[in-house]
Amino acid sequence: MIDVDRLLERIDLTLPTLPASLEGLRIAHVSDLHVRRSLRGPARIGRSLGAVRLDLLVLTGDQMDGAGDETPAIEALAEICEQARPRLGTFGVHGNHDTAEFRHAAQQLPVLWLTDRTHRLDDAPIQIDGLDVDANCRMDALALAAQDPPGRTKRRDVTHDRPLRLLLCHLPTALPIAADLGYDLMLSGHTHGGQLRPLPNLAVYNSMDWPLRLTSGMLRHRDTLCCVSRGLGRAKPFRFRFFCPPHIPIYTVRRGAIPGRYTDGIDNVRPW
Repeated sequence: MIDVDRLLERIDLTLPTLPASLEGLRIAHVSDLHVRRSLRGPARIGRSLGAVRLDLLVLTGDQMDGAGDETPAIEALAEICEQARPRLGTFGVHGNHDTAEFRHAAQQLPVLWLTDRTHRLDDAPIQIDGLDVDANCRMDALALAAQDPPGRTKRRDVTHDRPLRLLLCHLPTALPIAADLGYDLMLSGHTHGGQLRPLPNLAVYNSMDWPLRLTSGMLRHRDTLCCVSRGLGRAKPFRFRFFCPPHIPIYTVRRGAIPGRYTDGIDNVRPW
């Protein structure tokens, strides 16, 4: 059972190009629920999010655990969305555990699913895009590049006359793509923070081909930040967490210097 009272983790983000009207923007990041038939507490999760008075709620994949869990996953998300009620809406992408049946049924939810799509909000200077990934296809950056010209690979000028560009992708490994396309911020999951850690800051496995030091936290590549959530659920082969508690990051975004340093590598500027 999820301990809802300890889930919400408030994290400050600073971005130099943030439009002045978005100062204090509040984003809840829900990832890797891995809903099974036995999940409890989605309504409590939703109520906790609703009490935060969110601007955006984003979902970054693996809403369900495995085939047969589609219905409880839909029901859990419906309760969360009903209670959270973010001011500017709920947006999501799918993960490698989300089946075709789930993706179809999820269209009934009050979520704008960004499957290789770009979306510009009417009520705020925000562009939210999504890269899709599942077991049968590769991430299609070209679909987004065709809708919006590629960003510069050189350092971006600090200007305040363009929208915040936010990318959702289940896999953190899309970070170099996000930087090439000029995104300010990318939100991801997938790793569960390692799920099992012999020490609180030492993951031994992260389900991707990146160094373990990049398993979760605030990553920087060039002028793009990527926040990798530890997520909420537990997946096979382990059904428990050790020194790696679940969380829902609540990001408050302000204008300021981007954390860390400009690099063609990838730095974890704030592990969690």
